[in-house]
Amino acid sequence: MRKWFRYCLAIVVLSGSALIITPAVGQSPTAPPAKPAELDEELKSAMRSAPKAEQHPDSDYVRLLDLGKVTVQPDGTVVGEYRETYKLFNERARHLAEVSLPYNSSYQTVKVLKARTIKKNGQILEVNPSEFRVSSPFNEYLMYDDAVAVGFSMPGIEDSCVIDYTFQMTSLPLLMPGHYWMYWGFSDRSPVMVSRYTLTLPANKPLQVKSYNDTTLEPKLTQQGGKKTYTWERKSLAPIEFEPAMPPIDEIRVWMEGTSIGSWQDIANWFWKLAEPQIVSTRDIDSTVKQLTANLTTPEAKTRAIYDWVANKTRYVGLEFGLSAYKPHKATDIHKNLYGDCKDKAILLITMLNKAGIKAHPVLLKAGDQRTVSKGLPTLNAFNHCIVWAEIGGKEYWLDATAETCAFSDIPDGDRGCEGLIVREGKGEFKVIPPYRPEENGMRIKSTINLTPEGTAVAEVDCEMMGALAQQIRATLRSIPPTRHKEFVTALTQKFLAGGKLETYSLPDGLDKEGSVKLHLKASINDYAEKTGSLMLVPLTIGNSTSQQTQPFTSEARLHPIVQNYIARHSVEVTINLPKGFTVGELPNNINISSPIQSYQRTTRKSDDGRSVLFAEMEEEKSGRVPPSDYKQVQSFFTTLSRQNKARLILKEDKP
Repeated sequence: MRKWFRYCLAIVVLSGSALIITPAVGQSPTAPPAKPAELDEELKSAMRSAPKAEQHPDSDYVRLLDLGKVTVQPDGTVVGEYRETYKLFNERARHLAEVSLPYNSSYQTVKVLKARTIKKNGQILEVNPSEFRVSSPFNEYLMYDDAVAVGFSMPGIEDSCVIDYTFQMTSLPLLMPGHYWMYWGFSDRSPVMVSRYTLTLPANKPLQVKSYNDTTLEPKLTQQGGKKTYTWERKSLAPIEFEPAMPPIDEIRVWMEGTSIGSWQDIANWFWKLAEPQIVSTRDIDSTVKQLTANLTTPEAKTRAIYDWVANKTRYVGLEFGLSAYKPHKATDIHKNLYGDCKDKAILLITMLNKAGIKAHPVLLKAGDQRTVSKGLPTLNAFNHCIVWAEIGGKEYWLDATAETCAFSDIPDGDRGCEGLIVREGKGEFKVIPPYRPEENGMRIKSTINLTPEGTAVAEVDCEMMGALAQQIRATLRSIPPTRHKEFVTALTQKFLAGGKLETYSLPDGLDKEGSVKLHLKASINDYAEKTGSLMLVPLTIGNSTSQQTQPFTSEARLHPIVQNYIARHSVEVTINLPKGFTVGELPNNINISSPIQSYQRTTRKSDDGRSVLFAEMEEEKSGRVPPSDYKQVQSFFTTLSRQNKARLILKEDKP
């Protein structure tokens, strides 16, 4: 993954309480690149030693130079100069030629210092300054038009060409008094020839640094004229090999983080000072709360009504926490405009709950990342999302107002298992957002299949979807018009009953967020069973059950642990009514197998009268980590399932 986002938030010096300000006068977002010149010695050296495509057949490019040179000035301004140089191996790498450098114009500016392509024949093609463009993907939202980006296209792209660009990002000291933080990744999924990060700051400025996955990573330190300069460098880094279900990249790559922030409590106190002045109700907000909670007597019912209103009546602007700055807008602005990003929707929800007499608090987290944040250094890079926590009647409620399809007391799967920093009146407390219990997440299928002597079938399926799957179904149904619901169910029918022709169905509209999503369908299937002589071979599986999965782990050995954070339970119950003139010849064997992250059971039996076969399977997915030494256990699990997918119920025709 390209590291463009780290440049926007990698290192920021903060000294002041204001956050949303006018960009500094006279600072242009771009500057013309340097005039064509000879290549510098470091680039020429990198190009001479660059590997060829055949040396890395699984990589699309090599990162020749990955350089950051950051200076913290005495007044707290941070000036960072970054250089990215790639050699493109094939057409799959051409996306790198479209460059976008995001930043927040409230306190940052970006200047492109140099951008050029070096073709295979040595020709240098500079990017024309007229082709630099400044855009705001959220310019239709006035509250977020400070989230902008400088973009440009590299010319003359071809296989084995080199693209090379350098830009300067200046961050004004306008956020957090006297502090800075940074992140730098060295290795990546592509080979890296040189990765170097240089940090210069006043000698009296504190610095905590922590490196990961390389115990020998230490800086070279020099001091001169009241400044100290740290330089970290790594060369000739092999690409990180991709494997299915591998750990998050930061558990494998070589990277480091640094900060001058003393503790997580300092971050909690800082964010509360930004958020508290915005949690102010107004007459309009009071009126909305009064209407929503009229005739509701319990705190839970009031919280549910307010949460649903904020989640569904206030549009979500999908702008990651930090890129839209850090200070929330006032609750009255969000209520008036009826849109907001994660932190703004959280502030409005907290304000309205407070008005209803329910105390709620903001929570900072990194969605989709279940690592233990509190063990790292205290930096704002640790967070990309903001939700709400409340305690009502001794029970905890996690509320993500950005999740329109999440019912009250539910929470998106991407939030679950993450460690969140609850900010209560300036005091921070880390808590893990509870993951799903198996019975809360997954799918339950019950089906009846009526077979004919010709092998055709009519099937009725009842499917109940819960948790994350229910959220996905609701989101899909909300995104398409009702006239397309039949088209959607027709596609689902093929997942349950391959080759099935949908006859009737019932499905909710997706607007009701409570409980599970229940689907009923009836379909006819030609050639459901295979006839061979006097025998009929009947498939057992229905739906996307585990036994239908192919082997996802095909390599002989494993480099990285297998990591699974998903927790779910899926059950299938099928009644197969035998056709006239046929009896059971042979039942498939029962199965009960497991691995450290999964279990599967299957049973089949005849009904008491012998005219039906009852088939049931249960799959459970478990959260866990499997070391490479136990890789064969997981591989064997899926190999066994793949074989069992061929199992058939054998019916025999009665003799006349």
